[in-house]
Amino acid sequence: MFAKRHLVTAILLVGAATVAAACVSDSTASPAATAHRTAVVAASHVAGASATPRASSATHAPSIVSTATGVPVALGGNLCSLLGPGDFAAAGISGAGAPTINTDENGGHYCVYSGTSGGTGGIEFDAFTGDPVGTYQTIAGETGSLTELASGDLPGADQAGVNLNSTGGMAAIVVRSGQFIFDMSFPTNPQARSQLIALAALVLQRGSALM
Repeated sequence: MFAKRHLVTAILLVGAATVAAACVSDSTASPAATAHRTAVVAASHVAGASATPRASSATHAPSIVSTATGVPVALGGNLCSLLGPGDFAAAGISGAGAPTINTDENGGHYCVYSGTSGGTGGIEFDAFTGDPVGTYQTIAGETGSLTELASGDLPGADQAGVNLNSTGGMAAIVVRSGQFIFDMSFPTNPQARSQLIALAALVLQRGSALM
């Protein structure tokens, strides 16, 4: 579900003026939701493309397999640190390495641990703070049909949904808790639902200061 968003990183270099104009015209929308829609304008310059926002800056970490696990993160910190390659491995998801990190102007973090994106067979985790309802709805709309989780499935979440057959045969989850919103995807498999919930529970625990 995230493949389209990744087009924006390259497009921003040649379409910055177009994107800026689109952002001004959408001034009444929430910052996070506006950022997602702004990317669609830039992506229209690529045949057949539509996208959600990608980073205004990027830090590329080495593509090496690591056993490192995530750590608690405070507001303003690196949200990609909430999950490490070792967390995916412990959940039974192989192939995660040190993430490639993109950030946007609203503080959103896009973390790719394998491949190009979560929508093209990779492993991806994205995290945001602010406008939780609008951001959740925007991401959920990109993810496809979500099956809402019961409150007992993921304690601490105000709202959460999974799609075990999202774009490109991916399993995905979208979660909001207080002001904190995140999504995650990786190739679907028979244990995908329990894997998504287990990893989301780790994120909620480590991201308690973000809520």
